[in-house]
Amino acid sequence: MSHRMRSLLIGVTAGAILGAAFAWVASDNDQDGEADAVTAIKQLGPMDYFSLGIAILTLARQFGGMLKKA
Repeated sequence: MSHRMRSLLIGVTAGAILGAAFAWVASDNDQDGEADAVTAIKQLGPMDYFSLGIAILTLARQFGGMLKKA
């Protein structure tokens, strides 16, 4: 498998896992029997999105560091 294909596969997998985790957290707000992901996302504030963005960038930097070591 080429280096580029391996990088794409890792990126797609990491994105899918991150997306699934975000959807799971957003829909985990099941208080009265109705888990509405849109309502959960509306409850997030600007700082929540900012910290999520910083976490994603940190994760990407760590992946880059791991790939450089390999």
